[in-house]
Amino acid sequence: MLDYSQNLDLEIHLKDSFEVSIFIVIPVYNHVKSLRQVVEGVLRYHDRVLVVDDGSTDGGDDTLTGLPVELISHPQNRGKGAALLTAAEWGIACGLTHMICLDADGQHDPADLPCFIAAIEETPKALIVGQRDFDQESIPASSRFGRSFSNFWLRLQTGSGLKDSQSGFRAYPLFIFEQLNFWTRRYNFEIEVLVRSAWAGVELRDIAIAVHYPPADERVSHFRGFIDNLRLTILNTHLTLRSVVPWPHRKVVEGDSGEKGVKVLSPIHPLRSIRQLLKENSSPRQLAVAAAVGIILGTLPLVFCHTIAILFVCGFFRLNKVAAVSASQLCMPPLVPALCIEVGYFLRNGSWLTEFSLETLGYQAIQRLYEWFLGSLLVAPLLAIIVASITYLLATLIKRETKNVDMPLNDGPSERKIRQEWTSRSIGSSWQHQSFYLMIRLGGRRAAYALLYGVVLYYVLLPSVRRKCHYYLSRRFPEASGWESFWNSYRMILEFGKVLIDRALVGILGPEQVKEKQEGRQELLDLLAEKKGLILINAHVGCWQVAMSALSFVDTPVNLLMQREDGDIDRHYFEHAGIDCPYRIIDPRGYLGGILEMVEVLKRGEVLSVMGDRMLGEDRNGVDIPFLGGMVTMPFSAYKLASATGAPIAVLFSYKSGVGSYALKLYKTIRVPAGLSRDHNVFKPYVREFAESLELFCAEHPFQFFNFFDMWQNQLSDQTDK
Repeated sequence: MLDYSQNLDLEIHLKDSFEVSIFIVIPVYNHVKSLRQVVEGVLRYHDRVLVVDDGSTDGGDDTLTGLPVELISHPQNRGKGAALLTAAEWGIACGLTHMICLDADGQHDPADLPCFIAAIEETPKALIVGQRDFDQESIPASSRFGRSFSNFWLRLQTGSGLKDSQSGFRAYPLFIFEQLNFWTRRYNFEIEVLVRSAWAGVELRDIAIAVHYPPADERVSHFRGFIDNLRLTILNTHLTLRSVVPWPHRKVVEGDSGEKGVKVLSPIHPLRSIRQLLKENSSPRQLAVAAAVGIILGTLPLVFCHTIAILFVCGFFRLNKVAAVSASQLCMPPLVPALCIEVGYFLRNGSWLTEFSLETLGYQAIQRLYEWFLGSLLVAPLLAIIVASITYLLATLIKRETKNVDMPLNDGPSERKIRQEWTSRSIGSSWQHQSFYLMIRLGGRRAAYALLYGVVLYYVLLPSVRRKCHYYLSRRFPEASGWESFWNSYRMILEFGKVLIDRALVGILGPEQVKEKQEGRQELLDLLAEKKGLILINAHVGCWQVAMSALSFVDTPVNLLMQREDGDIDRHYFEHAGIDCPYRIIDPRGYLGGILEMVEVLKRGEVLSVMGDRMLGEDRNGVDIPFLGGMVTMPFSAYKLASATGAPIAVLFSYKSGVGSYALKLYKTIRVPAGLSRDHNVFKPYVREFAESLELFCAEHPFQFFNFFDMWQNQLSDQTDK
């Protein structure tokens, strides 16, 4: 099921129920002398070992006879990266979570494996790299330089302070191979996997390991100086250029709060921008420092190079690039450059520049550029201090506000009861509804919608209305707070208002005002052809009355289980049209909750429509089902009826698909076996199927879910089935 209380399924798997299962991989290419010794050493510490032979021609495979290891062979040499990808595919197919890789040349000590395993259990989401001990004379100078050079480029591209980016002794969480794409297959793969993993939010961690470098005449290396260095140069060029492009990288660990699309940040909207940046694990202090860097570099006369310089500096010092670039926009011409030129001119001449002509701005451009530089030495620090202070203050206030919003609600019995109550009555008074009906008659949909925008704003300003929206929206968008939460409430109430207007529109001006699209029409006809009756399960989503009116193609009577309270001023579409209700209404507050009437309806082969998301009347037949990260009580009477009568169940939802159009979609067909016992637990799997369909609907149409009460009473009261 979809879960919006965490960063989707991947984050839940990693954080809440992560069970580590590890295998060791040894990629090998022509290391016949050391292979068996390395494998035997590994088997002393771990019993699941995979050897990937990358096209060896020295018969190294034969040395593994009698050892309990798995072997995969490439027909020809494809590169170390390809061998690691082959191992990852094998591990994923076996249901494993991590692989530890070490070289077959004997350079790595298998005795360090327990350290890797402990590190994996401590931080299962991290990519762990062994930091080799280079404090020994046998280490070649080329290896020392290569490590330092590689570390520099890794820090420039990712901001990571990893101390040995060239080490091949590593522990990989396998989800990165499922979620990320890699271009390289040779030695350069080990650099690419670090950079792309860091961009994706994966922690890069190092642990100290031993290393053995044999004498030069005994050392076996397949690193080809020219071609492999050329590949590394091309890769680093590509990765460095990509690192300075201010376009977000796809995250596989740190999620996006349930929202799609790229956030647009702008100094014109500082509160919105800071709130978004705080969600990216940046502290107020970090944002302030990043803003200061952006202002300082943005003030300097780095013509056509501001953004590149900012991105390089922020990447090297691991500052928030987006915050720095956004802050630098305050320094765009003409204001800040003009101020710097004036200050610089004053420093040189003791007076202000007052003449602006082709002579002073054109022919003397070099002098103005020099004055821009001089002035920026004073203006940049002062402006940076001001912007950084404001950023820090706003970020601190917003973070405090977010903590207050996220505080749990009072869980006292009386408060919980109020939250759990629901009513069929619509908000608003009679004259307000009549005003909308009048607007529909005078100007149609456009006039009514125009009035709606202002009315919705008024209601969303009321804390009581926002609270009713918060029950659902806090679970669908758990990261939203402040203005974003307000905007979500506005959108939800606006969609609800449009549905009410469209419903009235059909009754007042005629059904041709709304276009209907049916998805699953033939399947419904096939179900009716079974002559066992049909149970339609709807929910308070979209416009269920449009869904009912769209069933005109069904040549069978339709019955509705519907509860309507006294004093409900909202009208159904047939009441607006002044016609009799085209459906038979069964009141759940009647004798035995209307169960006898519903059984008779199904026996006659008719359609019975019920709501699957609320408990109605005196119905006590409810089961606790997981829904949007919490437990809700949903009725199971319909599933009990299906078991008793043999009627199939169709989960049918409608949604607003356009300004004047709706779609009716068959999400699922549920068949409940006949003769199930009276124990309510036997119906849980079928109720759960409905809940999964409802979650899918909420994922597709998040602002067309119209249950304005706290459905998640079990999440708060810890009720259990009895």
